[in-house]
Parts: sequence; structure tokens; C-alpha cells
Amino acid sequence: VGGKSAEAEDGICEEETVEIEKRLMDKLGLSLSDRDVAKVALEKAEKEGKNIIVLAGRPYHADPEINHGIDKLITSFDVAIVSEDVVSRYEKRINTGVLNQWTYHSRMYAAAEYVSRHENMNLVQLVSFGCGVDAITTDEVRAILERNGRIYTQIKIDEITNLGAVKIRLRSLLATMESRKA
Repeated sequence: VGGKSAEAEDGICEEETVEIEKRLMDKLGLSLSDRDVAKVALEKAEKEGKNIIVLAGRPYHADPEINHGIDKLITSFDVAIVSEDVVSRYEKRINTGVLNQWTYHSRMYAAAEYVSRHENMNLVQLVSFGCGVDAITTDEVRAILERNGRIYTQIKIDEITNLGAVKIRLRSLLATMESRKA
């Protein structure tokens, strides 16, 4: 989850607050899962009316060497970012037009359905090697979003040589999200 640093009324930025909370919880022997941290950030973004990008992809897409820093690029636009894993758990298993038997695919479909009901959210799907079962998954995610009047954005990370084209696609998506708010 990210976004630009925001100074609180007392001059402490959000990142410092999160770090202080983490240290305090460590001292108390408590833990806060990444999902819980993301949920808090998601609620904060919704409360502030910020756009939220649900970045969906395979677990290995979280590796900065593989994703080319796309997550950092997205947060540079002052939007919140969460993974599909964060929002998919709020959605019941949905009926799809394809066999839905794998956890990863189920999360993707549920995240697309969840995003469809939240005006300040959109889904960006990272894919590698657009073949095999993932080709079916991307088609179904697209269908869910488009059926609900949403934009499907896919980034093929294997084809990236620089982030210029990705930046243009993300700016276009965010501009569309902003125009829908108006």
C-alpha cells in the first residue's frame, strides 16, 4: 500500500506513524499481518476519497526485479495500492464462465467483482507469458470488469523495456477514474 507522504496535524508523516506502530507492537509481542496493514490503508484511502489501484498478479510479480517497479510507479500518482489478496477476501465465491477450481484464479475473479462495486477502485493485472491457464484467467477478469462497466488494464511485464508506455497507460486509467468522479 502506498502513496505520497502526508504530514499529519502534528507534523508526523504516515510512514513514521506506521513504523512507530510496528515497533510498539513488536515490543508488546503483537503482530499485525500485511493484510491488516493493507486493510487499514484501504479504509483510510476510501475515507479520503483517494483512488485505489488493486494490483493483481502472481506472487512472484511482487519481486521488484520482475515487476520493474510498477508498484512504485503507481504510488507516484498519489493513489493507494493494494494486492488482489486484500480485497478478494471480502467477496464470496462468484459464478464464472470458466472452471474456477484454483485459489489464485478465484482470488482474481473475486477481486474483479469487488472492484466493480467501488467507484474509486480499479484493477491492474500484471501478467507474464500470456498463454495457458492465465490466458483464460485474464479473459474472465476482463469479462467481470467490463460486464460491470469497468476498465480492464493489463500490463505484460515480460514486454517492458522501459516504464514510459506503462506510465501512459496508468495515467489514462487514472484520468478516466477522475472523469467518472466528476
